Amino acid sequence: MSMSRRQFLRGASSSLGFLGAAATLPRWISQAHASTLTGYAGYRAAVCVFLLGGNDSNNVLVPLGATPYEQYRSARPTIALTKEQLRVINPIGQAAGSYGLHPALTKLQALFEQERAAFVCNVGPLVLPMRKTDFTSNAVARPDNLFSHSDQQDAWASAIANPSTAALPLALIGKVTGWGGRTADKIANLNPGEYPEVVSFGGKSLFAAGGTRQPMMVSSNGSLAFRTSGNANFDAHTKEALSEVLTINNDAALEESYGTVFSTAMTFASSRTAAREAAWNALPQVTREKIDALFVPPATGSGGWTLHTQLYQVLRDMVAGALASAAGGLGLKRQVFSVGFGGFDTHVGQDSAQNSLLTQLDFALDAFHQAMALLKAEAIFGSAPPQATLFTMSDFGRTLVENSDRGTDHGWGSHMLVLGDRVLGRRLYGTFPNLDVSNGAANNLDSVDGRGRWIPTLSVEQYAYTLAYWLGLSTTAERDYVFPNFAGYLAAATANGFPALARTARIGFMMPDA
Repeated sequence: MSMSRRQFLRGASSSLGFLGAAATLPRWISQAHASTLTGYAGYRAAVCVFLLGGNDSNNVLVPLGATPYEQYRSARPTIALTKEQLRVINPIGQAAGSYGLHPALTKLQALFEQERAAFVCNVGPLVLPMRKTDFTSNAVARPDNLFSHSDQQDAWASAIANPSTAALPLALIGKVTGWGGRTADKIANLNPGEYPEVVSFGGKSLFAAGGTRQPMMVSSNGSLAFRTSGNANFDAHTKEALSEVLTINNDAALEESYGTVFSTAMTFASSRTAAREAAWNALPQVTREKIDALFVPPATGSGGWTLHTQLYQVLRDMVAGALASAAGGLGLKRQVFSVGFGGFDTHVGQDSAQNSLLTQLDFALDAFHQAMALLKAEAIFGSAPPQATLFTMSDFGRTLVENSDRGTDHGWGSHMLVLGDRVLGRRLYGTFPNLDVSNGAANNLDSVDGRGRWIPTLSVEQYAYTLAYWLGLSTTAERDYVFPNFAGYLAAATANGFPALARTARIGFMMPDA
C-alpha cells in the first residue's frame, strides 16, 4: 500500500517527541530585546519542583516545643520521628532549636541555617480566605474536588482553585492555562525573539500552558530531537528519507503546511542543541567538571533516581539562556522551568518511602544550588551572573493523624520550600498550624476534621505571585491577568477582617532588588 506525503509526515512527527510545541518558534537568535528590564539586569529563572502525589510536610517540618511535639507524636504513634532523629533548625525570630527537619534533609538543613532556604507554612489552594466556620457552613466556595489528586494538582498548577468562580481575562476565555504559562505571556517582552519562556522537563503540563505563549516540552534528558531507534544506520536512512519527502510539493496546501511546520521544528531543535553546546563549552573545563561531579548520585541507594537528571538539564538550559547571543548563547533574561518528581502518595509504609524520596530531593536540590554558586563566579556572565530560585509545589499536604497502614491520607494545606541566593532564608513564613486534634474537629480551628487536614492560611496565589513578581510582573494589570482570582481574594480578606497575613499580596521570602 502506498503512503502519501501527509501520512509519512504525520508518522514521522510522532518520532519528534516533544518538538510540537517548538514548531512555531523558529526565530530568536539575532533578535533585539523588545523591552528594558526595570529590575535585575541579568538572567533569572524560577524552577518549580512538583512533588507529585501529595508530600507529607508534617514529617518534613516538625515543631520541637514540648506541647506541639507531643501532639505530633500522639497523632502518629508509628511514623512520628523522634527528637533525636530530627535535624534541628533555628528559624530567625523564633526560639533556638524550635523546629526540626526530616532526617533525610541533611543538606537542606545546612542551606536553611546558611539563610539560603526557607519554608512557607500552611499554603494551599483557596478561592477566598477561609475560616473553619466558612468551611463547615459552606459559606465560602471550596477548591474544586478538594482532596482529589488531579484536581488539586490542577489548582496548584493553574492558581485557580475553582474554575467556575474565575472571571477570566478576555484573552484567556476558552483556554486552559497555568500560572507559569500566563507569567510567560507577560514577561515575554523581556526576552529576544520567540524563544519559549517556559520549559517543562516532566512537571505538571498545565503549569506551563500560556494564553499566548507556547511552552517547550522536553524529555527529562534534555533532548529535543528525533527519537532514535538505537540503530545508527536506520536513523540515518530515516533522516535522509524525510529530507527528500520535505522537498516534494504536490500543491496540497495542508501537506505543504505540515511540512513547513515540521521543517521549522527541526530547525529550532537543531539551533537549540547548538546553543546549549556552545554555551556549555564556553564555561571553563574545570567548572564543567565540577558541576558534573555535583550531580553524580551516591553509589548506593540511588537506583532509579531521576530528579537530579532533570535539574542538571535545567542547569544546562540556564547556562545557554544566560549567555549572550554574541557568545553563542540565547541571550535570554527570564525563564521558568518545571520538573516532576513522583511517588509521594504515601498511604502505606510512609516512613521508609518518604525517607527514600526526601533523600533524593535533598541531594538534587543541593547539587543544583552548589552548581549555581559555581556559575556565579564565572566571568563569561559579566557583572550580572544568572540567578535561580527553586520552589516546591505538591498536590496537597497529608493528614496529621496516621492511618492503619503506617501511612497518611489526603490533606490540604502544606509547607513548601524555597531555595536560592535571593531567598531571604532561615525563616518560616506564614502560620504553622495548631497540632492539637485530640478533641476532634470541633475544637481545632485549623483543621477541617479531627485528622489534621489544615485549612490554608496562605493561598497559592500569594506564594506564586511572590515568585512571578521576582521574575518581572510589574503592574496590577499583569498580576490580575496571571492570577485572575487574586484581586477578589485580597478584597475579601480585607472586608472580612482576616489577619494582615491574608491581606498581603506578596510573601516576604524573596530579597528585594537593590
